[in-house]
Amino acid sequence: MGKIAILPDILCNQIAAGEVVERPAAVVKELIENSIDAKSSRIFISLIEGGRREIRVVDNGCGMSGEDALLSLERHATSKISSARDLDSISSLGFRGEAIPSIAAVSRFELSTREPEALCGTSIKVEAGVIKDVREKGCPVGTQVLVRDLFYCLPARRKFLRKAETEQAYITDQFLRISLANPGTHMQLQSQEKVLYDHPRCEGLLPRVAQVLGADIARSLAPIDFQKEGMSISGFVAPPDIQRTNSQSLFLYVNGRPVWDRLLQRAVLTAYEALIPRGKYPVAVIFVSVPTGEVDVNVHPAKREIRFRNPGEATSSMRTALFEALAAIRPKSYGTWPGESAAFEVKTNLGAGESQTSFGSPMPVQRNIRPDPGIISDSLESIEPSKSGGLPTGESTARGQEYAAGWSGRDIPSENPVSPAVRADIDPAPFAWSSLNLLGQLANSFILLEAPDGLVLIDQHAAHERIVFSALSEKSKKSEKSKNSGKETKAAQLLTRPAIVDLLPKEAVLLKSIMPSLLDLGFEIEPFGGDSFAIHAVPATLSEFNPEEILRDYLRYAEEECPANEGEILLGLARVSSCHSSVRAGRRLKPEEIKRLLQMLDSIDTPFTCPHGRPLSYTLRYEQIYRFFKRS
Repeated sequence: MGKIAILPDILCNQIAAGEVVERPAAVVKELIENSIDAKSSRIFISLIEGGRREIRVVDNGCGMSGEDALLSLERHATSKISSARDLDSISSLGFRGEAIPSIAAVSRFELSTREPEALCGTSIKVEAGVIKDVREKGCPVGTQVLVRDLFYCLPARRKFLRKAETEQAYITDQFLRISLANPGTHMQLQSQEKVLYDHPRCEGLLPRVAQVLGADIARSLAPIDFQKEGMSISGFVAPPDIQRTNSQSLFLYVNGRPVWDRLLQRAVLTAYEALIPRGKYPVAVIFVSVPTGEVDVNVHPAKREIRFRNPGEATSSMRTALFEALAAIRPKSYGTWPGESAAFEVKTNLGAGESQTSFGSPMPVQRNIRPDPGIISDSLESIEPSKSGGLPTGESTARGQEYAAGWSGRDIPSENPVSPAVRADIDPAPFAWSSLNLLGQLANSFILLEAPDGLVLIDQHAAHERIVFSALSEKSKKSEKSKNSGKETKAAQLLTRPAIVDLLPKEAVLLKSIMPSLLDLGFEIEPFGGDSFAIHAVPATLSEFNPEEILRDYLRYAEEECPANEGEILLGLARVSSCHSSVRAGRRLKPEEIKRLLQMLDSIDTPFTCPHGRPLSYTLRYEQIYRFFKRS
């Protein structure tokens, strides 16, 4: 007798459930997606003990006939696809026909459903994959699924479930991510018969963002609006000062499907890299739309991961879209301590209660510094101010305005309503750093300015780093555009004598892996025996810097950040180079040099932080000073 045997269907379903149904949150996700595919306008979810004891999902979708209801319990029975060609054009959230039989195989399962034209519905009860009862039943149009005692028949799986509060947190995350993508659907989540979230149907994405993330954050968001060769990227991004310690507030969607894609997430973090400190994450809601044939969603059992046909183009477009959106956020004041008065203004009309969030943090005063009579005129003049701040621009469309359509102050109430006439008085035009009254220099490290709202301190090194970074990024962007258009003019500076660099073995391996990209940028590097390399030429924009220091610092950066493509390598080089070429703390600057520095700071679009994410300005407000001296 042979050793290989075909497994029973019930056991097959229980094995499949191990991939599809990891925990109660996976059950909720699969059932909500089925409701959305059924064109439901209302979806209600109810939990008991975090879904461990009971999950109930009710919708008002198209429902099923009795015959289809029974077929839905069979593995790979689906109405979404019918041939292999359909896998290249999947537009629904579900398509495999695995979820319902997998859930029913590991729980006490009850399905009630009715089509609009039917006089009565169908009720089916299943226990551990075995159908116990099928009958006609009076029920509303739509579908109700009741899942009790998940994994009761698999004790080994059930013991790995977490406590109810933890499982409920996973379900909440799934609920919010799906709710954000479906503003036209009324969605409600209950636990222990108490409403946790109630998101009524709304017109447009921004009101739903307010429901999920809160009104204050929604008022501060800048729209994303980018299109390129069949790909569109839309949504909203928060100013750099709104940060999180994890990626839970980074919502990514591809063709309406919530995804956890490392490439896209990395592209987002790269765009914010020079604006927020390492270890922090931005708040963003981003929708990527591509032709269905350009993305494969059939690479993960739970459909969490995807695969782009052209991943490099997808990540490059994502970075460009975010650069463009972030460029629309300008400081509204002169830099503040977080939590105090306004510092940012978003260049989009979101109705009453416009964004008034703050950014900045105090910089430590460096002590025991010797004055240095050195000047920075040559350094400043060598960097031409960039009108666009070095931020790539994409092809704008009217999509960003569509998100704001119907948006008004009534949608997100302001705590302190201000009339339009008064608002015009208190919302000044964008300021200019160079227009402020220069008071001097503190500790040869900080520029002191008198502003209408207080005393402004600018970190001279951080400010110049940002200026240099923006200029180098702009030049890199122009070089990349020239390359893409076929008119590449690689600007390289030949060294008078080669710079010989001795590397560690792991550094040599890393350098070899990114050598083609470095050559494309204008470097000329060749092996010089063992782990040594000879640098014969560098990009013209880096000709003033020590080539060995630039290469070593960049290899350290690349080892930590692991740039995935030429765009990320370009940004990394700009970041490292800007630090090398910038004015150092502890240098005495002449008044005309400070003025020049401030004028160049005015010319860039993101004067918030240095390329490493540190703030470059801080305002000590008059009210703080008066309060300290106990003056009214």
